[in-house]
Amino acid sequence: MTNKYLPFIGLMLLASCANKGTEPTNDSVTNDPIQPVCSAPPAPQNIWKLEPMLKEKGLITEDMTHSEKEQVIRDYINKKNATYINCVKGTKK
Repeated sequence: MTNKYLPFIGLMLLASCANKGTEPTNDSVTNDPIQPVCSAPPAPQNIWKLEPMLKEKGLITEDMTHSEKEQVIRDYINKKNATYINCVKGTKK
């Protein structure tokens, strides 16, 4: 009768040994904060393609001159780039 349960007991011992290997150890656990996923904004090929979106947001109006519109678009691009740089550094602004 003991020979009948011997293979089952052997499998249970092997399974328990295998589970011990998957427990996290203190060496593998670190207290480092989780880094945010930062994605670099693509460099615009044509900055004027941003104009309709900025008009919808109210940053560009019809009575602005061409140079004023360009300045708003460039400021928007610089702000996006600064957000990415701050994200990589781990700071928030």
